[in-house]
Amino acid sequence: MPNDPDPIEEVMAELLHEGWITQEDLCGRWGIGPELLEVCIHWDIIHPPQTTPQGMTVFPHQAMHRLCCGLRLHRDLEINWAGISIVLDLTERIEELESLLPTSRPPLE
Repeated sequence: MPNDPDPIEEVMAELLHEGWITQEDLCGRWGIGPELLEVCIHWDIIHPPQTTPQGMTVFPHQAMHRLCCGLRLHRDLEINWAGISIVLDLTERIEELESLLPTSRPPLE
């Protein structure tokens, strides 16, 4: 029937809705090619992608922020890819530790 939804499109929409982004969308969002994306994967700037049962390459939605930060560090500060990976890991660790601190601190004397 012509009005029935395509089950593959439903599954892909559900998958992408649940926090995944396609490789094409990720590259398009930041204006990079698949080669640079591979460099970022190689240096653990972002984690390797998953492949859907339909063969579509997808990344967790969190990859967008980490990739953006990595690209800015490379472009603005000219940090090499290995250094960027370390900076991003340390930044995430600092954020984790800060989240453990109590929200109210006693006043300084």
